[in-house]
Amino acid sequence: MTPYPPGTVVAAGALVWRVRSGELQVLAVHRPRYNDWSWPKGKLDHGETLPACAIREVAEETGKQVILGQPLPTLRYPTGEKTKVVKYWAAQVASGSSVAVAARPAVKSASKNEIDHVRWLSIEEARDRITFREDLRPLEVLVDAWERDRLDTRAFVLTRHARAKRRKAWKRADIKRPITKAGAERARQLVPLFAAFGVTKIDSSPAERCMATVRPYAEATGITIKEHDALTEPAHAERPLATANTFVKLLRKKSSRTVSAHRPTLPTIVEMLRAATRSYTRGALPRKNPFLPAGGVLVAHVTDTDGGPIVTAIETHLLQVHP
Repeated sequence: MTPYPPGTVVAAGALVWRVRSGELQVLAVHRPRYNDWSWPKGKLDHGETLPACAIREVAEETGKQVILGQPLPTLRYPTGEKTKVVKYWAAQVASGSSVAVAARPAVKSASKNEIDHVRWLSIEEARDRITFREDLRPLEVLVDAWERDRLDTRAFVLTRHARAKRRKAWKRADIKRPITKAGAERARQLVPLFAAFGVTKIDSSPAERCMATVRPYAEATGITIKEHDALTEPAHAERPLATANTFVKLLRKKSSRTVSAHRPTLPTIVEMLRAATRSYTRGALPRKNPFLPAGGVLVAHVTDTDGGPIVTAIETHLLQVHP
């Protein structure tokens, strides 16, 4: 399934930012075919998630591997008889040692006929040089986040385990119940998604269905999965407060991570995230069970403050992938 009407052209990109001498700068590209300046972006490939598309397009057009930050406004505009939708994120250039980059497929650089100039621009230069005024909408949101000290974030990725074998069809211990073939495919699909957000730590319930959901990413990056007994279904049923405390401790750790959990634990976990949101948090947490479908992902973009972590933006990524 796709969340967009048939015939919609779906694309993704990023506003890559950095600070030099106290000045915020953004990366822009020039397209000779159209003689315009814009943000690096491009169309979604078959079976690709939007975040994976965004980092691939940035790499192809600028030669830079980036880590996605918080989402920026999505742009929609007509192109012929169709509508084009472009999803944007804020992003920073990844460090050369980033394990997330190691999990990404190789990319081929765009030709000079497609992109012939890449430039870091000051905000005023960007406002003057970017060709289409509508493209300034995500820029202004990025600038506002910078001015309010909310731009530099880390990703906290909550993952509900992928589809598992039915309980009634499994005769052994429940903690050993495996994911299905479809679940395994979703687990593989999560690798570029986690890599896009720069996940460097993996935490999980020790149940096999949770471990199997994040194992492909662990194998692709060399990250060791840390198991937490308090995240299991029985532990949560017996002591939900222990589950909540474990989750809060993980949320406070200053690194980008994913936590693989069970459906019954999600109400407790989501409430812990809700406590870290503010009136200005963009996006919304799910409010109804099951909160996330099997294999669903919730990304909380966290700003670390002296008072603790604050969730500045929220997005979800489900099973829908545009063809």
